[in-house]
Amino acid sequence: MELVTCQVQGVYFASSEFGVAPVVLLETPEHLYIPIFIGIYEAISINNALNGPRSARPMTHDLFADTLQQLGATIREVTIDTLEDGVYYATISLDFGSGDLSIDCRPSDGIALAVRLQSPVLVDDMLLKDAAVPSDMLPEMRDIDAGFG
Repeated sequence: MELVTCQVQGVYFASSEFGVAPVVLLETPEHLYIPIFIGIYEAISINNALNGPRSARPMTHDLFADTLQQLGATIREVTIDTLEDGVYYATISLDFGSGDLSIDCRPSDGIALAVRLQSPVLVDDMLLKDAAVPSDMLPEMRDIDAGFG
C-alpha cells in the first residue's frame, strides 16, 4: 500500500439530491479532492480546529488531544485506507516512548485530532483512484461558517 499525504481544505455544507450534509474536503498533491461526508458535531470540531478560536472548555477532540500529549504520545499519522459501501475507514497511528499503536477510527475523528496536533492525513493511493475527483466534479458546497441557504 502506497500512501499519499493530503491536505485538509476545510469543512463545508454540500448539497445533493438527498439534501444538505456536512463534508470535510481533502486535497491531493495532484489537486484532486476527496469529499468525506461527516456528522455535524465532527464538522464543527474540525472547523473549530482549523479556524479557531478554541472553546473555553475542552470539547471531546480537544480532551483526547490533550490527553495524548499529557501521556507523551504523538499521532504519527491518520491513514484513510478503505472505502466500502460509501463508508470510509481510517486508522490513527500513535507513537509512545515504549512503542507504536494503531487504532481503528472514523476518518472524521482522526482528521479532527490530526488538525489539532499538526499530524499528516494519508490516503491509500488505490483509494484515491476510486474516490478523488477534480474540483468541477464536486457537489455544490458552501463554507460551514457561511451556512447553506
